Amino acid sequence: MPNHPSTPLRPCVLACSGCSHAGELADRMARKLQELEVARMSCLAGVGGHVKSILATVNAAPERMMIDGCPLECGAHTLRLAGITDFHHFKLHEQGIQKHHSEVSPETIHALAEAAALRLKAVHG
Repeated sequence: MPNHPSTPLRPCVLACSGCSHAGELADRMARKLQELEVARMSCLAGVGGHVKSILATVNAAPERMMIDGCPLECGAHTLRLAGITDFHHFKLHEQGIQKHHSEVSPETIHALAEAAALRLKAVHG
C-alpha cells in the first residue's frame, strides 16, 4: 500500500527474517508495525541485492529501523554493506529474545512491536 501524496511518509522497517525463532519474531514484528500503520515494511533481501527501486524506497523514508533477531546482526550488516548507515537498530536479543528458544506468540509479537513503536515515536514526537 503506497503512501498517498498528501500522507506523510512513514518510517521504513526492515527485518532480518532469519531461520530461528528470533528471525521469525523480527519478521512478524515488522509486519505488525506495518499493520498498526507505525511504519512501512521493506525488503531486506532487495537491499542486499542492490535492487534500485527498493534502495530508493528505503533511502526516501524519513527514518529507518532495522530489526535484528540475534547477536549476529545480519540485517544491520546488510544495510551497512549497501551504504545505509542512518537507521535505528532494534536488537531482539537485547529484549530478552533467545535465538532458538523464545516463543513466537501473538502476545510476544505485539509487545515487541509496541516497544519499537515507542522508540520511533520518541524520535518523531
